[in-house]
Amino acid sequence: MKILFCSALLTSLLQADPVILADFEGSNFGDWKTTGNAFLRGPAKGKIDDQQDVSGFKELGLVNTFLQGDSSTGSLTSPPFKIEHKFLTFLIGGGAWAGETCLNLIVGGEIVRTATGKNNENLTPLAFDLAALQGKEATIQIIDSHQGGWGHINIDHIVATDDRATIPLPLPPTVEIQREVTIDANFLQLPLLDRKVRQGPGVAKFTIESAGGDLLRFMHLKFPEPGQNPDFWYSADVREFKGQKVTFRYRSSDRGLLENLQLGDKEIIDPNAYDGPHRPQFHFSPRLGWMNDVNGTYYHNGLYHLFYQANPTTTASSAGFDMHWGHSVSQDLIHWEEWPIALFPNAAGSVYSGTAVMIREPIPGLTADKELPAPVLFFTGTSPFAQHFATTRDDGKSWQRFEGNPVLKKLGNSDRDPKVIWHEPSKHHIMVLYVDGPDTYHIFRSRDLQSWENTQVMPHWFECPEFFAVKSPTTGEDLYLLYGSYRTPTDAPVQFKAASAYQLGRFDGKTFTPVTKVRQAHLGPNFYAALTFQNEPKGRQLMMGWAQGVRSPGEPFNQAATVPLRMQLKAVDGKDTLCFEPAEEVANLRGEAIFTLKNTTGKDARTQLAKHKKEGALDIIVRFGKKQTAPIVATIRNRKYNFDPAAGQLNGRTLHPKASWTPASSLTARSSNPFGTEAKQHSAMNPSIPMTAPPLT
Repeated sequence: MKILFCSALLTSLLQADPVILADFEGSNFGDWKTTGNAFLRGPAKGKIDDQQDVSGFKELGLVNTFLQGDSSTGSLTSPPFKIEHKFLTFLIGGGAWAGETCLNLIVGGEIVRTATGKNNENLTPLAFDLAALQGKEATIQIIDSHQGGWGHINIDHIVATDDRATIPLPLPPTVEIQREVTIDANFLQLPLLDRKVRQGPGVAKFTIESAGGDLLRFMHLKFPEPGQNPDFWYSADVREFKGQKVTFRYRSSDRGLLENLQLGDKEIIDPNAYDGPHRPQFHFSPRLGWMNDVNGTYYHNGLYHLFYQANPTTTASSAGFDMHWGHSVSQDLIHWEEWPIALFPNAAGSVYSGTAVMIREPIPGLTADKELPAPVLFFTGTSPFAQHFATTRDDGKSWQRFEGNPVLKKLGNSDRDPKVIWHEPSKHHIMVLYVDGPDTYHIFRSRDLQSWENTQVMPHWFECPEFFAVKSPTTGEDLYLLYGSYRTPTDAPVQFKAASAYQLGRFDGKTFTPVTKVRQAHLGPNFYAALTFQNEPKGRQLMMGWAQGVRSPGEPFNQAATVPLRMQLKAVDGKDTLCFEPAEEVANLRGEAIFTLKNTTGKDARTQLAKHKKEGALDIIVRFGKKQTAPIVATIRNRKYNFDPAAGQLNGRTLHPKASWTPASSLTARSSNPFGTEAKQHSAMNPSIPMTAPPLT
């Protein structure tokens, strides 16, 4: 490795020829100083462990901090040197976290130039303009302080030169700006730009800190440049800090940006948010921003509560990034009302997936002022990964984190997605937790939700577990159903991989003993991270999941949830088989039949359907005779459905062998808008008018 920062060579920097300051080809970092554990291995020779392929670096070596699954942090700092060239060029890749995965040029103790990667493992060239810094002493600092996705930095081939050729310069240098303010209103009004990627140029971490320096909130934002109009407004709920003095922090080249932010008591809501042509009409979708996993579903005091992984400040793909818990409620599982965000990212990190559990018996210190059963939200914090819970004092309108968090510390690399239930026979709460490295579900038990005993480890299960009691329809035995994703190792003799899988077994409060093999559960392509509603008033197992991968271009949101599904064990060919059907409430979306055609043809059906508005919502039922053997193809709103009766397949997926159809050819179309003219303009699964947040007490 070439390190030309020794005092004997400082004079050589006076020459106009390019000078390689570091090429990272040695076995260590020479005179560069390290902190933390991100640089312990010395220069890498490409990718590390299961990292994506790394490209764009020169020769064999580079700086690469992808260690321990992006969980390592630290810094690498050069010896001081004198600036006597016009430019500093380098190759950079990895995370795009401003101030967290970056290369900094430091002069006089201040960061005067900085650059990040672009959330890409391909190193690309960048240059710093040093013209205004000639003759000054500087150091180069490589930083990795971010844990989680793209929490690493790749650097190579740092060169001092007078000619950068076509190598681009970074955006104008940013500086940390701050503003002290007393919160005297409900919302912080944020003018924002939408972005195609969650982290990139112009995006930086915005934080709210207490007077004592505690991190109260964080989110990554992209503000308009001076004179530029915002794409949308986001009203950040800051009611819990009313009366407190806090500090806003952000990195920007616009030093007056924070001073221009306003506080206000009225939430800014786009009245047309639900009018978009690509807003799902039967599926829940958030008013604003990104959503993914369904979280913490339960029923209490007349309302179904739906929580979900959310990033309200962008429609860019954001799974695992700036995760909040969005919150909506419904009386009928069909029409949803937006409530305030339940949980925000803070010093404990993003708020990853989890569940709700109903406390049914008194717990000292937790239930003295609560009417039982009472809901508790379990979730994963990511800094570091650990399990936390929160309770409510106002029937779910606001949530307070338990002061003793975390209640279960990290076991693997990124333990997450706790599923917690009450097990009446053993009088314990049971947690099923995903622990990676390798994929496993761990079972824990606790009486007080605070001290947890690990009782079992089950291999090959992956993320978002669900666990509940069922009765065998074939034997009448009381069993438990374990649900989640499952994937065998790549070297296993028999391969099985399913995003939706289940297994039946006996459970004694400590150990789950399977009585069946792991089986495929839901067969749909857009179904993941699903949970059942706890405390369901009719005793049903009702599940909603993330409709992963649905597209709604041009809308102010991204992604949606599935319709609520009823899960039941049924006897199929003498076997206990998990079946999914839409919850009975979904039928309430159906209106009167608009028309029915019998013994019809595809041509006649097209003619009749063409008479109706394309933006209307229809429920179309097609029946055809058993003698039908040729494939039937239907294209509905540019989506093709291909049914092959001979093969028993729909769009290449084999239907259940018990599937049947009536021996008649007919088509019935029903209006799926039974709510009057007002509902025509809004999603049936969303309020017909924008919601206002309920008051917090």
